[in-house]
Amino acid sequence: MNQRLFQLDQEWCMIHYPERPNGFAVMILGDHHHYVDHKTSFWDQHEARKKWIRDLTAKGYIVYYSNLYGANWGSEQAVELAGRLYEYVKRREIINSKIHILAEGMGALVFKGLYPRLENEIRGVVMFTPCLSIYELIRHEREQKFFYKKLVNELTGSRGMKEEDYEQLLSQSRYDYEVFKDSPIPLYIVQSYNVNRYKNQFSLIKDIYKHRLEKGLSTDLFYVVPEKRDSLGMKLASYFSLHEKVL
Repeated sequence: MNQRLFQLDQEWCMIHYPERPNGFAVMILGDHHHYVDHKTSFWDQHEARKKWIRDLTAKGYIVYYSNLYGANWGSEQAVELAGRLYEYVKRREIINSKIHILAEGMGALVFKGLYPRLENEIRGVVMFTPCLSIYELIRHEREQKFFYKKLVNELTGSRGMKEEDYEQLLSQSRYDYEVFKDSPIPLYIVQSYNVNRYKNQFSLIKDIYKHRLEKGLSTDLFYVVPEKRDSLGMKLASYFSLHEKVL
């Protein structure tokens, strides 16, 4: 599999090339532990994720992503870099300017910030076990002291704020997940049965899904068992292809 590492704002990024390009690209917005360094990436090392990329490139997609400062939890800095990455790849590669998004876990928070900037440049988005709300995540993590403290440190550190100020961040983000309810962009949510950290986000997912169905907006919700996760790549490619009729 042909791939290339490069840096933007000193953050490592990786791009995977297909043998036979179809002219379309997929930007991945990864979870909090999905690293990219000077040698490799989480997506290149994780067996299931690597197969997803192989399946996508086999169908002709360019696939790319960035380290995005690690555990950014949707910070403005990470959103800004994701926007710059989009522009960089659009300039450098021969692709259609309208891209697909694959957001996993924390990546949904980055997408939430990126969406207003790239609304007209996104064909569709797939969210895999998404974290849609910082407010709900904190509420869940408070039950586990060690993880709660670590999360607060990551949240405040990624935003350059004092620890005592993060309560304001929470109050501001309580209902911001609702931006997904009325977005005209096709939305496909894949929920894993064995998800733990983001399990309390599922009530929000159902709320979004129900609302979008009632409004007649393009949406789908799919459940996957762990042993079938490897086969998701072809399903993603099939879904993306549905939204390529209009160039």
